Amino acid sequence: MAWLPPPARGARAVSLHAVGSRRRGLGGHVADVPNVARMHNYLLDGKDHYAVDRSAVQDALEYAPELYRLARAERLFLLRGVRWLAERADIDQFLDLGCGMPIGRAVHESAASGAGRGRRPRVVYVDNDPVVVAHGRALLDEGDSVVTVPGDVRDPERLLTESRVADVLDFRRPVAVLCSAVLHHLDDGRPQEAVAALRDVLAPGSALLVSHMCGDHAAPHIAGMLQEVYATASAPLTLRTREQIAGLFDGFDLTTPEVADVAHWPDARPRAGRRTITSYGGIARRPCA
Repeated sequence: MAWLPPPARGARAVSLHAVGSRRRGLGGHVADVPNVARMHNYLLDGKDHYAVDRSAVQDALEYAPELYRLARAERLFLLRGVRWLAERADIDQFLDLGCGMPIGRAVHESAASGAGRGRRPRVVYVDNDPVVVAHGRALLDEGDSVVTVPGDVRDPERLLTESRVADVLDFRRPVAVLCSAVLHHLDDGRPQEAVAALRDVLAPGSALLVSHMCGDHAAPHIAGMLQEVYATASAPLTLRTREQIAGLFDGFDLTTPEVADVAHWPDARPRAGRRTITSYGGIARRPCA
């Protein structure tokens, strides 16, 4: 089993069932349908999931057993990338879109480890699931420098006007936007629109980190069956080509020659002979001129 970082320091146990009971007051039973955040949590060996989520994941694993490996590879790429951005790109502001259930080492901890002593990174975690937001506020928030807010990557304009986002992040300075394992849950056209809207407000020197599942190396019927499983969940799964994933970085300069298999980033050399679902990604900077 792949190594996962240890839990965030000072993390407090929170019952998913207790949080879920509050959500039911908003309408709809929290466990009625598989939820992609909880499914991802299950793939990472977390504890915040229901039987309906586990059943959906098991169905998906029948067609793509590599999903366990991919979930871990994407998570480790995110944490390595955040540390790289703090240490090598000197960025101390992070916007984590579709952050999902807290698990293992947190983004703000990876940022702090790369920033060095005396620097306190500022991080905004964003998710459109009220249960995820409640968990984030209980487990991740630290004063006025690390906060969790409700928001949707599909509506960046509204997100950017959220007062708590503006209170933490100064968009006149470089900000790293993190889109780890989230854009493949948007339908065609939506990721490009969201990234473009964010790009246009980012200061020069800002960064974009993306990991995205790809079906280039999978048999078509396998990709189709996997997408059918996610069609029953809270969000779809759209497997894009490596070329389409690279297109998400339009207007940015990649730090590698091309997008890479996240398990091997920054090595972008192609791996031959695979017939599996893959996750490609990269880190790019907004040009300074």
